[in-house]
Amino acid sequence: MEAGEADLRAHHPKISGPIPYDRLPKAAKMMLKYCGVDYNPDIHSPSTDKHDTPHWLTDEAQDRTMVHIYDLDGKVTENFILMRSLGMITNMIPEDPEDVRRCEELETEMFYLMNRMTWMINKVCYDPENVVSFDLNYAQNRYSRRLLRELPKVNAMIMSERKRAGDLICGPNPCYADFLTYACLYDLKQFVPRCFAGINNKPVTMFFRAMENIPELKGWFEGEGAEGEYIRPPKPSVTIRIGYFA
Repeated sequence: MEAGEADLRAHHPKISGPIPYDRLPKAAKMMLKYCGVDYNPDIHSPSTDKHDTPHWLTDEAQDRTMVHIYDLDGKVTENFILMRSLGMITNMIPEDPEDVRRCEELETEMFYLMNRMTWMINKVCYDPENVVSFDLNYAQNRYSRRLLRELPKVNAMIMSERKRAGDLICGPNPCYADFLTYACLYDLKQFVPRCFAGINNKPVTMFFRAMENIPELKGWFEGEGAEGEYIRPPKPSVTIRIGYFA
């Protein structure tokens, strides 16, 4: 690798060519619904090329040692890059530098939490050769301890002062990071719902409510968004190979 060239620790699956709608992350489909885009793979297809990769996802920008290694099959990394790429295509990237900073702070935290959930479920608490070995209560208890340490930070990020009033990340209108953050928090809540209870999580609760009350998304939550995971299912995956990055 040439000097100064950034690379990914997580060798996420590279997608070549137009991406069909069914291959998009559910969070991306939700954003397309809000934007009123009739998705055409030849026009709107996002990519996972390096120029579409957020700088904070590169090795040179990482502030967490080996954070990518927790993304066992690269799926979380892939989805985060696709969301950023689609955000540029649909003009859902904030223009204000302070708003961009807020989005990237939340992106980074969501990436960390989602990957640790993936690792906990598929590495620590699950033997792929023996499905019955998975202990859901043990996995939830182990992960809850970590999430309870991190959620105050997430709440503080969401409620921190912004230039425009509103319950969303950058004010009253959503950007790409709102859809990505909602998707991650939704999946985490399905895994450890007890962590999201209580008055201390009011900012996250208000964020959920603000997203679910967006008029353009009413049909989404009554239809395609009514069930299923957004980024990563909170259950063991038989497709993850243990030792993927060994």
